[in-house]
Amino acid sequence: MSTLVIKNFPEKLHVRLKAQAQRHHRSVTKEVVSLIESVLAAPRQPPKLSPPLKLASGDRPTIEDIEAAIAEGRD
Repeated sequence: MSTLVIKNFPEKLHVRLKAQAQRHHRSVTKEVVSLIESVLAAPRQPPKLSPPLKLASGDRPTIEDIEAAIAEGRD
């Protein structure tokens, strides 16, 4: 079995990890292994992209086009 050392692990994250391990009745090490296994086993999904912005005027977006896109949640 291999050993993994994680340096500079955030304290708040460690507290959350330890609490989750306790809820699952596991050691922190076994909880980490379980989490890694579940993430690596899950099918990878492509990121959801917004459809391309359709411009009302010519090739270059106007400030109105940009503001409308922002209002629709497009960044």
